[in-house]
Amino acid sequence: MKTLTSRQGEVLYCITSFVEQHGYPPTIREIAERFSISVKGAYDHVKALEKKGRLKLGENRSRAIEVLSRDRSEARVSEVPLLGVVAAGRPLFADENFEGSVQVPREMTRAGGCFALRVRGDSMKDAGIYHDDLAIIEKRPTADNGEIVVAMIDDAVTLKRFFRENNRVKLVAENPAYSPIYTQDVRIIGRLCGIIRSY
Repeated sequence: MKTLTSRQGEVLYCITSFVEQHGYPPTIREIAERFSISVKGAYDHVKALEKKGRLKLGENRSRAIEVLSRDRSEARVSEVPLLGVVAAGRPLFADENFEGSVQVPREMTRAGGCFALRVRGDSMKDAGIYHDDLAIIEKRPTADNGEIVVAMIDDAVTLKRFFRENNRVKLVAENPAYSPIYTQDVRIIGRLCGIIRSY
């Protein structure tokens, strides 16, 4: 069976979870709203999943998405540790931050060494990352320009877009209400692999 992209894995997981919770599939519009994308964008993802043999899409009906593989191993789910909201001065991986674990599409964690953080605030809303979302993070100490990272500055942890400049780092929010953070002393904890949102 063909490998899914990270976003396709998220969409398949979203549809499967919706069916398990409600007993019927989401509409294309509901999928679009879930991922803050256009209806056409959501339809394209669903069609790609159909081509890869993961879904069957009925014609001319509102809720006509059928998940073809309901087997847990086929759904390709990984379990990652969920870390809570991190208080300043507390190490990110301290035992008291551990809230349990969450299941996420394996495509999101293919790099290995991932964990989940609960998002607080609206500083990344223009990137489609909202308060209470779960950010799936790949642990790694480096990042490329433009990647969204979890960074530690003065013992505080933040989720921002990373840019390396001549003699400093710029961390940029995806919300014009927040100014960029400039620093020479930053520690990259990891980079964003995906977002899980609950309704």
